Amino acid sequence: MKEIISTNVLVQNRFTMKKMLEIYQVAKQFEGTTYLYSKHKAVDASNLSKLVSFLLTVKPQTTLKIIVEGNEVQKHLEEIKEMCSNHVSVLRMSEKRLINSAETFQL
Repeated sequence: MKEIISTNVLVQNRFTMKKMLEIYQVAKQFEGTTYLYSKHKAVDASNLSKLVSFLLTVKPQTTLKIIVEGNEVQKHLEEIKEMCSNHVSVLRMSEKRLINSAETFQL
């Protein structure tokens, strides 16, 4: 069953190109979607050009939300957080929410 989880992190240092490529590779291999969100802008981490453009604009002391959707989201989110340990510090982790993609609803 699909899950979604997010965490807020505080960016401590600017992201290097090497770190951006690592994030991209991990997001590309994940069977789900990884989004980064900050200042009313969101980007899919599996799109390299958009990811690089987005992370170049993120300055130190900015809050960044990492949103992961798919299977085994906790493991994937932990992998990204460990990979970025020199660049970000965790502020808050949200609760898991299960998604049944076969059901729809209208607002």
